[in-house]
Amino acid sequence: MALSAFAPNASAADRPNVVVLMTDDQTVADLAAMPRARALLGREGVGFDRSYVSYPVCCPSRATFLSGQYAHNHGVLGLYAPTGGYARFNHANSLPLWLQQAGYATAHIGKYMNGYHLGIGAEQPPGWSEWYGAVDSSTYLMWGYTLVENGVAHTYGTPLEEDPRLYQTDVYRDKAVDFIRRRAPSSQPFFLSVAFLAPHHESGPLRSITGRLVRPAPRDARAYARARLPTPPGFAERDRSDKPRFVRERRPLSAAAIAGVRRQFRDRRASLRSVDDAVAAIVAALRRSGELDDTYVILTSDNGYMLGEHGVPNGKLLPYDPSTRVPLLIRGPGIPAGAVSHELVANTDLAPTITAVAGAVPGRVPDGRSLLPFARDPRLRSTRPLLHETGGWRYLRRRDQDAAGPPALRRVLTYNAVRTRRWLYVEYRDGERELYDLRRDPHELRSLHADPRKRALVRLLSATVRRLARCSGESCQTTSPSSLLH
Repeated sequence: MALSAFAPNASAADRPNVVVLMTDDQTVADLAAMPRARALLGREGVGFDRSYVSYPVCCPSRATFLSGQYAHNHGVLGLYAPTGGYARFNHANSLPLWLQQAGYATAHIGKYMNGYHLGIGAEQPPGWSEWYGAVDSSTYLMWGYTLVENGVAHTYGTPLEEDPRLYQTDVYRDKAVDFIRRRAPSSQPFFLSVAFLAPHHESGPLRSITGRLVRPAPRDARAYARARLPTPPGFAERDRSDKPRFVRERRPLSAAAIAGVRRQFRDRRASLRSVDDAVAAIVAALRRSGELDDTYVILTSDNGYMLGEHGVPNGKLLPYDPSTRVPLLIRGPGIPAGAVSHELVANTDLAPTITAVAGAVPGRVPDGRSLLPFARDPRLRSTRPLLHETGGWRYLRRRDQDAAGPPALRRVLTYNAVRTRRWLYVEYRDGERELYDLRRDPHELRSLHADPRKRALVRLLSATVRRLARCSGESCQTTSPSSLLH
């Protein structure tokens, strides 16, 4: 089958299936814990090694996946109402509905958006033929979680009884395999979205009982017990004089804090082994059913995660590489095996890619673009800049499920940033700035924002930030001037 996009009027039976596997808080480095995913998707497809999310926290990022738009256009600016969450998103105009209208059977399994709870009833968002949505706050439990299954709530076990048969990742895996088995005999193409919690931590109250931020499957509990904590340049960074105040004024990481980071690192990696099992099982189900050669499989994450970089013990939301860069592996018809693309891509590109594959017509003007040309020819390059943005976010005294740092900060963290192939430039609402030369300083250790030799560059990047912060559709695709690239 050719890789080119399908015409909207093509027969549904001639269109490929699409499977999206999304993890939660996974970094690119965390792929080390997933050898089968690397083999089955990376070595059999293309890896994008410069894949970023525009808003590095759960709900806004997932809304971008479902819309192809930046947060300033889809309107989900946080985790909960009134500025964010499930109720803020327009589900009646999103990716699954566009695919249904193109003739696809659609299914979602697992985490969806913050604020999807039983208080709104056993609601099934439009566009999903089958629905197995995780219910807050049980979304953040590996045992004792509740799924709304096609309108009926079902709870799996209890939080403290670690029944191996009911481990959340494995249940999601089995539901995905069952969906593929049931759908394969039909000539109707399908879209399957599976959203794993791993390697995200569990709910706060439970952590105080178990003593663990992340609970791997019992079979994997000791898999990384002796693993060495990576300490890249910038880990426990002491000289943060160039950083914004909320990073600059943090206390240096203590030995106890580093020990906590080490424990979390080990459990996060161990939790991904079951996701790796799930990837292998889903690919095997596609192969058994005869659908693998006619299916695009995409693996990515909603955001990255920080573990000690720049002195931040854990979290996301920040504009730095560990927080914003995510895995992106794609295999499918016409995609060369074992290829790597160095193109700068974003999660705004996922919905346009999937609609192009499916021959579906988006109901929104996408801010991203299809990645099919870059998957087909990984040597292709463009000069498109990317926007990072946050808004409506406040650190609360209560530690939130998706907080990006200690609750004691209790400061508004709102910024707009532009990323090019060479530069990362950040403007915070309180007036602070950062500028990194990613070619010479890939770990973002020395901000050049105050360097008088960079004034002209800062003016140019600042104008680019202002433009992207208001962009929509084609205006988000404007390429960078050459002076921003070299």
